[in-house]
Amino acid sequence: MGRLTLRSMNLWHTPLHRWGLAAAGIGADSRVLDVGCGGGGAVRRILRLTRAEVGAIDHSPAAVELTRRLNAAAAASGRLRVIEGSVEALPFRTGYFNVVTAFETVYFWPDLEAGLRETARVLGPGGRLVIVNEVADRQAAGIWADRLGMNVPDGDTLAETCVKAGFARVDVRRHPRVGAWLRVVAGI
Repeated sequence: MGRLTLRSMNLWHTPLHRWGLAAAGIGADSRVLDVGCGGGGAVRRILRLTRAEVGAIDHSPAAVELTRRLNAAAAASGRLRVIEGSVEALPFRTGYFNVVTAFETVYFWPDLEAGLRETARVLGPGGRLVIVNEVADRQAAGIWADRLGMNVPDGDTLAETCVKAGFARVDVRRHPRVGAWLRVVAGI
């Protein structure tokens, strides 16, 4: 993904980040992991909500670099750890995080269930996963699904797969004013 696209995503996704983070339950001491950190905009917002360690992972070297640059002070202090890697093999201890976020990324996970299982693994007791998608299903994605190679699971599919992956409580909502937006909150 190009740097210009990543920077643009930080701007375009601001309302989406706000809506998702409102349901994340991030407290001052919450350790948070952002999966598919993109341009680092969500990470910047997360860093404002917690004093604890924040992790960020993306498969794109450009995304990792931009996230580090946008959040340079937190990265330099060691409070932010940005890693190039895959959701199917998260390089973090079991039960380490309180919250895992995934903004606009599950479309690109090679194996949705394996990725969800890994996010469940790194969440501690009472932890929650927050998935936020700008498009709620394949129809809403339109031609972009094919052009970008997106797998766009609908809310029911996400909920069922979360349960298969080990989540106990799953809440699926569409945005009240922007009906194409989808938010899934899954608890351990």
